Amino acid sequence: MADLLTLDELTERVSMSVRNVRFYTSKGLVPPPVRRGRSGYYSADHVARLQLVRELREHGFTLSAIKGYIDRIPADATPSDIALHLSLLAPVTGENDVDVHDGLVGIGVPTSAAQACAEVYARHGQQVADELSEIVRTHVWPAVRDAGGSVEDLRALVHRLKPLTIAGPVTAYEQAMDASADSYERKGSRA
Repeated sequence: MADLLTLDELTERVSMSVRNVRFYTSKGLVPPPVRRGRSGYYSADHVARLQLVRELREHGFTLSAIKGYIDRIPADATPSDIALHLSLLAPVTGENDVDVHDGLVGIGVPTSAAQACAEVYARHGQQVADELSEIVRTHVWPAVRDAGGSVEDLRALVHRLKPLTIAGPVTAYEQAMDASADSYERKGSRA
């Protein structure tokens, strides 16, 4: 039982109130405590999952979005696997609160077009994040682990990779927009 924590030890470790731990457990975001007689205890898995929930909340995820995110994590995921998800959420810049819709409306884009653009960005942003996370999970993490690296080493590597993973889609988008504009101009000159 040395590896198990009491509820008080858990709340201190994850900097979360008893009320929040119980609430997140009731919503199925973390498993219930391990029972030993009448007492409940918490493992490293509980710590990792609660840290992930807290980070997702800090990123503005709703409870239903967090539930959807956590439901995609296998039940047998290790605390290291969960820490991998946590490391992928670390912010790169302070520009996390960009409101695409309001920004576009603010520069004169019609509301319906701004909403359509925001939906495109959200859909493709999620797709890029999912695909890149899968690459990190299946290729990068095994290479780091096989080289004797830890989850902290992976977290540091992912932090260094994030500017590139942001710059890549931006560059691809700019190139695609330029090609689209060139194509549009060529079609217009033929009309």
